[in-house]
Amino acid sequence: MQRTTKDRVRELLERSPGAFISGAHIAEELGVSRNSVWKAVKALRNDGFEIESVTKRGHRLIASPSTFDAASIARLIDDPQIIIDFHDCVSSTNTVAKQLAEEGAPQGTLVVANSQSAGRGRQGRSFFSPQDTGVYFTLVLRPRFAVEDVALITSFAACCLADAIDENTSKHAQIKWVNDVFVDGRKVSGILSEASFDAETQTVAYVVVGIGVNVVEPPDGFEDDIVGALTSDCTDANDLRCRIVADTVNRLMAGYEGVGALPHLAAYRARSILDGKRVEVYRGNEVFEALVIGVDDDFSLRVRLDNGEERALASGEVHIPSSQLAPAPRPCRRA
Repeated sequence: MQRTTKDRVRELLERSPGAFISGAHIAEELGVSRNSVWKAVKALRNDGFEIESVTKRGHRLIASPSTFDAASIARLIDDPQIIIDFHDCVSSTNTVAKQLAEEGAPQGTLVVANSQSAGRGRQGRSFFSPQDTGVYFTLVLRPRFAVEDVALITSFAACCLADAIDENTSKHAQIKWVNDVFVDGRKVSGILSEASFDAETQTVAYVVVGIGVNVVEPPDGFEDDIVGALTSDCTDANDLRCRIVADTVNRLMAGYEGVGALPHLAAYRARSILDGKRVEVYRGNEVFEALVIGVDDDFSLRVRLDNGEERALASGEVHIPSSQLAPAPRPCRRA
């Protein structure tokens, strides 16, 4: 997405907070007129930025509001490959990302939206995506590893998001097999990965990893009792939203190409919310109850039926009775 003059002026001022930068210098640096710089400064003030302007000295940034936009996220991104395509509202970030990928968008294209009108989850389910309260983003990847390892990206993404939540909040995130992230016993995120394969070369053309996170509880709450948010405190929510997106993407880009070696298996197991719980399993037309034993080395879910039979589930849906969902204890951190 092309940056506006306003965004570029903001970035220049933010590089030297508190220091005056002349309008002439900004204009020359950005290749625009001084009048364009002045209009950008006025627009930034309207957005809540406190900017002091002094004749013959220039402009300096005093304070910035907390905003959720491409520039705020970009400042927190480590990988220079990331290209942010930001929208106030889209039908689905996965839909947009897949279209961009089909058109040749490079690895690192990141579609971010403030809301979704038709957010999607697994098996055609909808994902509630209200404005200003969550983050909805999809990352385009172009893997160079074996086709059979593509399925591991979703579990790796869940670990990356869980780590980002732990790092940026006082919460401890857990994972419900295979792609849901829970906090305080409630679902706060879902992950939907979709891939395109090249039939001729038998390789992966691209993978889009879509993540939706309920950061702040919306004014009218959630329809489903099992759904929750990271916080009920709206204070500095935009800053948290930016950090969740950037931290998750940084972790994904740094490690996803090594998923074939299962570097995240131990972490995934440690965060499992299902171990030791009785669950309802839905697989095709089959429905049964079982006790969850744990996660196998191939990320299948191992369960034990009432007759003692053990099964390894490679697919399907697992539901947890609400009575078994308790807040997860926050692990102690070493100083």
